[in-house]
Amino acid sequence: MKNKLLKLRNEILKSQKVENNNIQSVLKWLKKRNKVNKMKVSKISVNKLKDWYLKKNGNLFHKSGQFFSVEGVNIQNAVERETSSWSQPILNQKHGGILAILARTNKGIVEFLLFARKEPGDNSIKLCPSFSATQSNINRAHGGKKTPLSEFVLKNKKNIIGETTHYEEGARFWKKPNKNVIIHVDYKKSLKIKNPDFIWLNFSQIKKLNFKKGILNPFVKTILFMI
Repeated sequence: MKNKLLKLRNEILKSQKVENNNIQSVLKWLKKRNKVNKMKVSKISVNKLKDWYLKKNGNLFHKSGQFFSVEGVNIQNAVERETSSWSQPILNQKHGGILAILARTNKGIVEFLLFARKEPGDNSIKLCPSFSATQSNINRAHGGKKTPLSEFVLKNKKNIIGETTHYEEGARFWKKPNKNVIIHVDYKKSLKIKNPDFIWLNFSQIKKLNFKKGILNPFVKTILFMI
């Protein structure tokens, strides 16, 4: 796997010499995706949440027993912190997640597939990894559709370029791991991806987009940092 990463780095160095780093068309595309996105979010009381319940001990959990639960932690002797003791709620998810970005080579240019996606707490759509799913999503504990690109990411170890594990922010999550993966996809196979919410971008464009407010999902940077 180390050799695959080194190869990708060398390919990107060559690619960057001829890449088009213009992002105006990307920003216009994002603006259009925001207009067609119909997702609406409003705050409601916790006791009005569908399929979420409070246990006798006060912990909040999903009826499936999957996804995350909201529990409490008590902290003592944190002498290096602003205050040495406190208690707080924390998100506990027994299953970690998989975050993957697909990569291809198009006429000598290395490109990465990003997903225009909006989460409930977002102001607008962000460019996210190609694939983002917890094990609960993969199990379809929500009763809905499977995560897009599952066929490219799951059970596809031979095409993995790089892989590492990072943990979510410990101030809000209880020991939740995410597997970060970069996966090579053959150019011809990549043409089968027709979803209009996906876009192929080169490394120079992604770096430039990083300086635009609220465009890149943080996990994109975490994954590509392997390079």
